[in-house]
Amino acid sequence: MNFNISPSEWWNISTEGIRLVRGLARQECWSEVSRIYHSPENKAVATARIVSEITGISTKVADDLRELRTPFIRPADEFLRRVGAYLTGMNDPEFESLGDATDRIVHCVQDLVRNEIGKSVAIVSHGKILTVLFSHILKRHLTLDEWQSMGMPALSVIDLESWTVERGFFSTRAIS
Repeated sequence: MNFNISPSEWWNISTEGIRLVRGLARQECWSEVSRIYHSPENKAVATARIVSEITGISTKVADDLRELRTPFIRPADEFLRRVGAYLTGMNDPEFESLGDATDRIVHCVQDLVRNEIGKSVAIVSHGKILTVLFSHILKRHLTLDEWQSMGMPALSVIDLESWTVERGFFSTRAIS
């Protein structure tokens, strides 16, 4: 089965996605968040804007939360092959290496936290970015099943002092 997958900067949030983000934004877990940082891509901008409108939390673009740099991908199996390359740690010379992506994302998150000392922040980004971040946090490559298990939208709480997942996906505790 072939279908086109647009470059991530062109993706927009769906009507169902808007409904799900509104539900996620109404959870009480936002009360301690001081700022929402988001990718510059349309889908993340729209998601952050919806959460901001409901919670009153200000937003700010963080360019290094952008999706992984990959060439245009058409068939679904090619998309999964390329995502799978990140999950298994293989590098494809056609796109950003796992090491470069990990360095970019981890440094970005560390900088965001340094700018908000003593505060909680939210990050709105993309599934492949989260795959790289959680692979770093968990000190192992995520499996394809784990990558596919991340809800869209979904919320995970990370303690960046200890680099541990406190609540949400990839933890044993659910968000309440």
